[in-house]
Amino acid sequence: MNWTQVCEKEALPEGAGVAAWLGSRPVAIFNLGHRGLYALDNRCPATGVSLLARGQVCELAGELYVCSPLYKQHFHLTTGECLEDTELNAIPIVVKADAAGVWLAGEGA
Repeated sequence: MNWTQVCEKEALPEGAGVAAWLGSRPVAIFNLGHRGLYALDNRCPATGVSLLARGQVCELAGELYVCSPLYKQHFHLTTGECLEDTELNAIPIVVKADAAGVWLAGEGA
């Protein structure tokens, strides 16, 4: 697996999402503190607009979701599955952090 460093961990606000680029791909990264880091494709599957990083993170039935700001669909932070419409899925991206920073699986450039 190839990893691309996107930022230092301190650059991610806790409890919110930020937008980043993995090469030409828009990515939403969510820092949930002790609950971990999550990353999804930033494009909302319903609209194609890059805005999931601006969505509100919430917990429903013990699972973590981000609520899309436009039409309020909830996308699971681990699987990308949409709670309201099984035909919509945000693409999950493997993310990790170490002393050097935050890394996304995949090629940058």
